[in-house]
Amino acid sequence: MVKKYYRSKVDWWVYATAVFTVASCMLVPILSKEDYRHAIILSTVFVGFEIFVFASIRYAIRGNELGVRMFYKWQWFPIDKIAEIKKVTSFLSTAALSAHRVSIKFSDRKILKSVSPMEISPKDRDKFIDDLLTINPKITLIK
Repeated sequence: MVKKYYRSKVDWWVYATAVFTVASCMLVPILSKEDYRHAIILSTVFVGFEIFVFASIRYAIRGNELGVRMFYKWQWFPIDKIAEIKKVTSFLSTAALSAHRVSIKFSDRKILKSVSPMEISPKDRDKFIDDLLTINPKITLIK
């Protein structure tokens, strides 16, 4: 079975987070005129962790399943249970690195164990939506 992968769109705030982390770690040595080595090591570890977390967010379509990967774990959702898709701009905490997202509602609440829709941010939203509609033409596209 062929998988089609999609990268997450990355907004400016992801880069700002890394800059803020380095600035926060370097602030104490700069103000107290202490040794910078510990701050450099600490900021490298924190930024490395942020890169790992941010780079791990991916999406995939495998047959009739939509996959969302965050950290090291994939979660798979049935595409035939998607009821509606909508392009949204949101800052909710979710597996997305951009505010420009795709909101996905499922017909069965048991899939997400929540009433809230799943929000993800594929780099090419239009292509991603077209691929989902090709698999399940019953999906309602809300403009």
